[in-house]
Amino acid sequence: MSSQETIKAIRASLAAGRAAEAEQASRALTISTPSPEAFELLSQALRAQGKAEKALDAADDGLRLDLNNIRLAYSRGQTLADLGRAEEALRVFDSLAKRGLDQPPVWLSRGIALLTMARDVDAEAMFADGVRRWPQDQGLQHGLATVRWIRGEGATFARDFEAAVARTPDALHLRLACADLFRRADLRERAERLLREGLQRDPQQPVLLISLGVLLDEMNRTVEGLALIEQAAPHVPSAQISPARTALLLRLGRGDEALKAIVAARTADPLNQEWIAYETMALRQMGDPRYRELCDFDYMVRSYEIPVPAGYRDLNAFNEALAASLNRLHVLATHPLDQSLRHGSQTTRSLIYVDDPVVQAYLKALDEPIRAYMDLMKRPDHPWSGRKTGNYKLAGAWSVKLQANGYHVNHLHPQGWISSAYYVSLPRAVTEARDQQGWIKFGEPRWPAPGCTVEKVVQPKEGLLVLFPSYMWHGTIPFSEGERLTAPIDVVPA
Repeated sequence: MSSQETIKAIRASLAAGRAAEAEQASRALTISTPSPEAFELLSQALRAQGKAEKALDAADDGLRLDLNNIRLAYSRGQTLADLGRAEEALRVFDSLAKRGLDQPPVWLSRGIALLTMARDVDAEAMFADGVRRWPQDQGLQHGLATVRWIRGEGATFARDFEAAVARTPDALHLRLACADLFRRADLRERAERLLREGLQRDPQQPVLLISLGVLLDEMNRTVEGLALIEQAAPHVPSAQISPARTALLLRLGRGDEALKAIVAARTADPLNQEWIAYETMALRQMGDPRYRELCDFDYMVRSYEIPVPAGYRDLNAFNEALAASLNRLHVLATHPLDQSLRHGSQTTRSLIYVDDPVVQAYLKALDEPIRAYMDLMKRPDHPWSGRKTGNYKLAGAWSVKLQANGYHVNHLHPQGWISSAYYVSLPRAVTEARDQQGWIKFGEPRWPAPGCTVEKVVQPKEGLLVLFPSYMWHGTIPFSEGERLTAPIDVVPA
């Protein structure tokens, strides 16, 4: 096979999600026929597997062969962004723009880097400039609408996106993405209108049928939604429709029917946290004792007090310092559209990469309780304890500030293994109220489903770390006054 044929095969592997296979082939290519393109492919394959440090090394190795290679420079910028080095990434993307690389991905990456740096005004300006240049680009339209939303614009946040859909009504990707933003913003009637207008133009479009089916379920029209999904089923691969169909069957209490697809999905991807959550719901609806094996709330949900970091007289003093550091990072007006919180804000940069000694001291203090929690894991054949390797790494770390009437909708963490809540500061409504305001609850899914109610609640306490399996449904009961500041993490095996 020639090098060009090998490169084509590697790109096909990447497109199909076979990153490990692409890494092996591209690494061999960098040895047999070293070239900037070979190192670019290696960097992409490593990034796809979450190996950002190695991906950066591969990009640097390729740039040594051709310092002016634009594709490699862009790949390097993306990897720097993955590593939380947004300032460096922005310099790379700005340099590419100055070199004449006028392409939507560069403007999108610049806007994302600016937002990560909490420069939300500049991010909006960058996305807006990109939308003026390329009004039909989905990524830029999504970026502009998202930043306008989190800056508090409200119902007009997607006005440019709507205009783009109106100009090109048959652009399916734009219609679907715009409707999804409205759905996430709880503007479901506007989402329904966009999807139904699309179906008027193409009544049998399966992706529109599926999207509308999911939306109608969220509007408590589940039977109607399931009918649309069943209508789409013969026209799409089962893997594309199975998650939505399963979720709606569970909503209707038909866990026995849902379990067939769940078993197939879990066989193909046994550690997928969403499918495990669906399995717990189906087993619970069926009265199957295996539910308790997956969701032993008293054993798997544990609370710890973190050790006091060096230099602080007690945990209260540390939490005061941590609150001051985190509050400086909360600059946005409202919640992101792709997260679970309501009536609050979330930091834009991962705490893992925040250059603040207090934040880093907090992350180090988590080691002791995480290892204590891992010591509870005994069964190697369990999707929770069976992943234990003896080591771990933080896959995510962020901060959430909820305002009065704030809460988290019930959710799970698809990319995690162990998830958490750490309580930095709490209002009196949470610490003193007897009606469970602000408490974390477990066992209740995102949307009501027969037989699936709250199983366990935990009262927050400043300095308390609650750890639990990432596949467990959890949310927060709203509270009436004050602010609630937390610093959650996700953990994965290392």
